[in-house]
Formats: sequence, C-alpha cells, structure tokens
Amino acid sequence: MTEKASVGGSAEHLEQEKTGVGGAALGRGTVRDHNRALRQAHDAVTAWSHRALGPGRTDFGGFPYREVVDYYRRVGKLAVSTELVAALRGAGLGVECSGRARPWSSPDAWVFDRWLPLTFTDRPMNYVSYAGNDVLGVAQWTADGTPEAADAADDRLMAVLLADLVTRETDALAAEGTDPRQRTRTTAVWQALARLADYAPRGLSDTAPLETLRGALGGPDDERAADAARDAVAAIRAEAPPALLTAVEIALLPVTTLHDEQMFLRSIQLFERLFTLTARALTTAVEAVRTDRTADAAAALESAAARLSGSTGPLYRVLTTMPPESFAVIRDHTHGASAIQSRPYQLVETVSAKREGETHRPEKGPLFALDATLQEQFLHRAAGWATQDARRLQDAMVRLDTNWRGMKRTHWGVTMKIIGRVPGTGGTAGADYLKAAADMGLFPLVAAA
Repeated sequence: MTEKASVGGSAEHLEQEKTGVGGAALGRGTVRDHNRALRQAHDAVTAWSHRALGPGRTDFGGFPYREVVDYYRRVGKLAVSTELVAALRGAGLGVECSGRARPWSSPDAWVFDRWLPLTFTDRPMNYVSYAGNDVLGVAQWTADGTPEAADAADDRLMAVLLADLVTRETDALAAEGTDPRQRTRTTAVWQALARLADYAPRGLSDTAPLETLRGALGGPDDERAADAARDAVAAIRAEAPPALLTAVEIALLPVTTLHDEQMFLRSIQLFERLFTLTARALTTAVEAVRTDRTADAAAALESAAARLSGSTGPLYRVLTTMPPESFAVIRDHTHGASAIQSRPYQLVETVSAKREGETHRPEKGPLFALDATLQEQFLHRAAGWATQDARRLQDAMVRLDTNWRGMKRTHWGVTMKIIGRVPGTGGTAGADYLKAAADMGLFPLVAAA
C-alpha cells in the first residue's frame, strides 16, 4: 500500500497499488472519502444517540453499524478518529445511564452491547476482542441449551462466516483476475466452502449448492465456480437469522487496511468455532461418563474428531495464502493478541486431562480448574463397563487426540512457512512453542493404554 499524489499534485488522493492478496481491501478510496466517511459515521452515531435517549423503546437494531464499520475498515481500527471513538463511548454510556441497557432483552440489544467495546482499541491487544468472539455469541440466541442445539447454532455461524469470506475473496478475484496469488486464495476459500458439510454438517439444510460448487471446481472456468460459490453463499444467508448476519458483518474490525487481515480475522473466527465445538464435546463427554452413558460420550467425541478431520486441511490451506510481508505488518499491530488466549482452546486442554508438571502461563489469560477431567473419569470408571462400550469410548478419545494434535501440527507448519521462528504475539516462543504443543496429547494415559 502506498500513498501518492494525484496527477494534479493534490495530497487529497490516496492511490492503492493493488487490491486483494498483498494489497489493500476493496474500496479504500481517497483521503476525501475517508473524511466523508468519518463525518457520516459521527453524524449517524450522534443522531442515533439522541433518538435512543428520547421517548419510546431504544431501537438497537437501528444503530448505524454500516456507517461506522465502513469508516473503520477504510482507515483501520488503529487509525480511527478519537472524536468518533468518544461519540461511540458516549452512546454506550448514555444508554447504560438511562437504564435501557438490557442485552438479554433481544438479539439486537445483545449485538449492540457486545459489539460496542470492540470499537475501542486495546493496549496491549486482546485476542477475544480482536476476534470479536463475544458478539458472535448471538448465534446461540435461539438454541435451547442442549449440546445438539448449540452445535447446530455454531454450524450455522461457521457457514455464515465462511460465506462472508467467500464473498470477499470472490470479489477480490474479480478485481485482480490476473494475480495468481489471489486466484490461489479464492480457489482455496471455494474449496473450503465446498467441504462445509464435513465440519459444519448443519450449516446448510440443503447441501445441493455445495455439491454444485464441488462440481464446478477444478475446471478452467473461474466464472462457473464463482457463480456456484455465490449461489451457495446466497443459500446460507437465506437461512441465517438477521441478527446473526449483522453480528458476522460488524465483527470484522481489522486494525489495518490490508485485505489479508480480513481473511486472517475470518479464519480466526472459524477456528474459534471449532475450538468451541471440541470443548463442548469434551464437557458433554465428561458428564456422560460420570453417569455411565458411554455411548453418548463416544458419540460426542466422534463428532468432534470428524469435524477436526474435515476442517484442518481446507481452512489451513486458506491461511497458507497469507504473504509473509502482510503478516509481518499485522503482527506489528496486534502484539498481545494470540490464539493461546482462546477460552475454548484452553478448555479443551483443561477438560481432557491433568498433565504432570504443567504450569499455567499468565499470557493465556484466566485459569480454568476442573475436579475431574475426562481422562481421569475414564480411567476410574472403565473397569465397570462392558468391554465393547469401554473400547468404543477409548477409540473415540484416541481419534480425537490424533486429530487435535494433527491440527496443531498443521498450525506449526503454516507458522513456519509464513513467519519462521520469530516469537509469538502472545509472549510464546512462536513456532517452537507450537511444535512442543503439537507433541502434547489430550489423553496421554489413554492413548498409551
């Protein structure tokens, strides 16, 4: 990304060398465009604040997200106007002090309450807010509290997240059709969408659009694949609740204007859903084992293992398209934010087994504690079960262990390709830390039995 004067010599013109991979996101515009977007966002927030504090109910769904998010993406979150940030803080405080802050009252109120803090820049950067994880929790709004309903909601969320990524990269390919790096990226996201049913089986009720996309891939005609991808995206969006579509759209607040960071953020959000699904499977299995429901425990772990097996290849293939020079810029601006701070990721490794000599690293965030892990429960109770029941559960644990470590090994390989052995943003040793983590099993005693 470079700044150049226009032909007339005016500094009002911001010229981008390219869009897509290795360049800026689409539609960055001129400096004058930036200023206009700022005015529109500030005026819209001010007008909404006046209405919100007036008579009647506060219309959280009518908040001017589009204007605010458009401005943030034009300049990057680290460069936003302090005037607009102050207006956003004022909007939140005004609603709170008026007694109208009821995030549990509606999906729209939840989205507003969880999204507003994302517009404030953290120092040091925080992974949870950087990834927008809390606002995406609206996906669970209609779930009935059962693990099955929660999994279905996360499948739908993964589908919407991936659909957005597909749209952005398909648009980028249309703008940069001769760039081989963009073609590789866009093909990778199409392939990830085509395999959605492998890792988010309830993300789309009718998989026919995905099958059509699979048939269009591999041929010489990008237009046919692009059309099939857009049709699949339309089918996914048609099934999604409006509040979920809003949450996914506004949870993308990159700190830079790099197109690659938008892909990176969407990838983080997708992997966070996989961590969440795996953690839920483990906690479900712990409760099932405690009550001797071995079939339920095995089924939960088998489902989680299948999701990891189906997702690791296609989703990491998208990440490998990140140019090292782009990631270097992103790292410089996101120091302190690291996936090791992921709450569900930590829960996976805490619920699975206790490990001798393991100490909690403060950069990981809050410490989870559990009275009995799945490994300890299994070893304590397996002797009282039928041999075939115990064997099925053990096989499921070993399969999940294998696929979880396989995912971490792939992460290590991608890291080596993109950044090498530089220290991690979360205070770890980077690739060396990831390699050591990949060698640590979820159920070391069970796997060795």
